[in-house]
Amino acid sequence: MQSLIKLSRLATALTLTSWVLAQEPPKGQAPKGIFEVGFEERVRLEDYDNIIDHNDANASDLKSYYRFRTRAWITANPTSDLEISIGVNNENRKIVHPNAAINAREVFFDTFYVDYKFSKAWSVRVGRQNIMRGEGFVIFDGGALDGSRAAYFNALDLTYAWSKSKLEFLAISNPSKDKYLPRINEATGLGESPQRLNERDEQALGLYFTGKEWTGTSLEAYYFLKTETNDYRAISNAQFQADRRISTLGSRAVQDFQDGWSVNGEFAYQWGTQDGRPGTTEARRDIGSWGGYLRVKKALDLSWKPTFSAAYIAMSGQDPNSSVTSKITTWDPIFSRWPRWSELYIYSEVPEKGVAYSTNTGMWEAEVRLTPSKPLELRATFYKMAAMEAPGTVPGATFSTGKNRGDILQFRADYKFSPEFKGHVLYEHLTPGDFYTGKNAGHFLRLELSYLFKTRF
Repeated sequence: MQSLIKLSRLATALTLTSWVLAQEPPKGQAPKGIFEVGFEERVRLEDYDNIIDHNDANASDLKSYYRFRTRAWITANPTSDLEISIGVNNENRKIVHPNAAINAREVFFDTFYVDYKFSKAWSVRVGRQNIMRGEGFVIFDGGALDGSRAAYFNALDLTYAWSKSKLEFLAISNPSKDKYLPRINEATGLGESPQRLNERDEQALGLYFTGKEWTGTSLEAYYFLKTETNDYRAISNAQFQADRRISTLGSRAVQDFQDGWSVNGEFAYQWGTQDGRPGTTEARRDIGSWGGYLRVKKALDLSWKPTFSAAYIAMSGQDPNSSVTSKITTWDPIFSRWPRWSELYIYSEVPEKGVAYSTNTGMWEAEVRLTPSKPLELRATFYKMAAMEAPGTVPGATFSTGKNRGDILQFRADYKFSPEFKGHVLYEHLTPGDFYTGKNAGHFLRLELSYLFKTRF
């Protein structure tokens, strides 16, 4: 109750602040000025239990904490062809259960890029930037281990555009720890753990095509060649991954029909090689995996704007007919380790392959969205989850021998108090299946308030 009171007080204060400070130009007028200055404050209260071990008898995954994220940036447009953007970010945490002091984390650059248009066809953006294509199935988050504080890539994005299409050449370098830009208050002292961004150093070259030449149709196609090297964990760690080189070739299509119907789908295939564990007799192995989804939507022209959708999402697992010395067949999410489907389940994936490492999964999705009023949006989603392959033949502390991952039910409400100030409530409930040894249900709850202010001068 005290947590709700604190969030309510913060909501009132930020609403008054947004009313006083909002200086955006009237609707319909273009923004003026060379510089844009922005500020965002996000406060989250998160609480979860039984989403890692699924066992009431073990309280190690019972957590409750606040997350305070502060972002500020300045973007300059000296000419119509040139944009320069620099932004800093910091996220602190106050753990309520188990009780702990505020974790004052580092201040870092989450934006630092230059964007230049050479002509109507050619442009380039180089530096620290956010990149999302499609639904983020293969590329969205450049750092899986820093939570949702940032999603940036260190990248070069060279684009050639024509008509309603574009082809992008992407070069990406995301080290295990930030090394390209300075940090303030970085954890470097004795006994302190530095902020990891990934378990490994990750580099990639890619081509991404986006075409909207046809009415009601959008097509995308891509190829990424990625290397994952220098896993920081001990070789004896069960999740240690030797260096690998993996290619991902895929395509996505969206088709809108009449009467509110639409279909979208994506499929990708992966191949490559992974070295054997250093210092062991393990041989190099080939990689062959796949992933994709298909979704059907129906929007009704009614007062609450209801939208219904059904989807099937699949990612390959380890083929039991492929021994440890032959082929790796588990899907590699490359740059998409983020809560695309569930905030809860990314933690359930921790003992399997790592946080938000979605793989070996086949699940049905059913969803309904409603807009009862202009500022309020409601969503309810159900996932029936399975594994493509069983976790193993010998039951362990976490995994059993079945293929039923369980069921997840989600409820979310988003509310916009003003153009600058918004919030949401998210609740998820997991009923684990026989893929796991534990049988106790788990939950994830989040309350969020965020305030965004930006102006040009």
